[in-house]
Amino acid sequence: MPVLLAAQNNPKLLILSIDGLDARLLNDPALQVKAPNLRKLLHDGASATVIGVTPSETWPAHASLVTGVSPWQHGILVNDVPAAGMRTAPLWDVAAQKGLRTAAIYWPGSLGAKVTFNLPQLQEAQKGSSAPFDAISQKSTPPGLAGQIEKKVPSFAKELWTDSSSAQAAIYMLTVEKPDIVFVHFSELDVDEHETGARSIYAREILENNDDLVGQVLAKTPAGTLVAVVSDHGFENSARIVRPRVILKQAGVAGRVEVADGLIGTTDANVAAALRKLLPEGKKWGLAREVPISEVRAKAPARSKWVAAFDTLPDHVATEEDRGPAVGAGTHLGVHSMWPNRPGFRTLFILTGPGVKPVKLGEIDMLQIAPTLADVVGVKLPAAKAASLWRQISK
Repeated sequence: MPVLLAAQNNPKLLILSIDGLDARLLNDPALQVKAPNLRKLLHDGASATVIGVTPSETWPAHASLVTGVSPWQHGILVNDVPAAGMRTAPLWDVAAQKGLRTAAIYWPGSLGAKVTFNLPQLQEAQKGSSAPFDAISQKSTPPGLAGQIEKKVPSFAKELWTDSSSAQAAIYMLTVEKPDIVFVHFSELDVDEHETGARSIYAREILENNDDLVGQVLAKTPAGTLVAVVSDHGFENSARIVRPRVILKQAGVAGRVEVADGLIGTTDANVAAALRKLLPEGKKWGLAREVPISEVRAKAPARSKWVAAFDTLPDHVATEEDRGPAVGAGTHLGVHSMWPNRPGFRTLFILTGPGVKPVKLGEIDMLQIAPTLADVVGVKLPAAKAASLWRQISK
């Protein structure tokens, strides 16, 4: 069987996360992103667009990428929660139980994780797109790890941690320590899209730089290693602001309405009926569709008391503000934290290497990624229930 074969061969696995990798950045030719290394991985391996989790935030999604369960199950619902806050076993824990050595490089939520080599991301120390290098060095394990890397790579130590730092640390791990699984996180694309807009020319330049870093890492990756590319969420622009409280006020309807996970929700049947009446003129009001409550409860159990939920149009962001125009100009900056089933709000999954077929999988659920990666290295995630993709993509 394919899973057993993977376990017997004991393959190495490199996982590269590019934060905020909107699938359109590589799938839309009009954006003209020059990314030869990522495109080669797309061509050579199995790939899919990914429906994410809610909340569509960096740390909750990265925890789902290594546990195979939703944020509501693993417990990481906001950024800046250490590994101790995770309620379900991540991939690095089950790997350690099998005697596998692991490395986490700037991976969100890895502070205090049971990994062999750890250079954790520290949200509280963040400065723009970077964090103070010394703060990460001080939290690294085993103690002195950053200094060991610097001995091999003199340019590694610097004032701020950048995506270049992640690449240099990855190369050190792959060539010197040689653990069985290496988790690597590149963060600058996400930060730039927040600052300059989703899929902006500046964000595209960051991705092109990331592609170059990926190429440097791949050039030092030992033969036989399987390589996965993952990400946490897509991106949209805050082109228009939708104010449902103002909409209801103008319609003369009183009742409770709230905004959460990018959706407009209500526990009031009268409010639900009023918003439904506006859907035929959805473009005027910034409304896209009514989201089935079954979908809401599956993705966000905390919203289970809602009787109705509505999603906004692309690049329209809902707010609980009760003043201003019903639908008005936004900041035009990049945002996520949107409902993951929105059209276009997708990221990517790629897996390539020995034993992997070059196949397009279409659209998958993010929760399928972790069990697939676990199958690659011959371990099982006890809490993951989504179907692994390994049998579909293995030769």
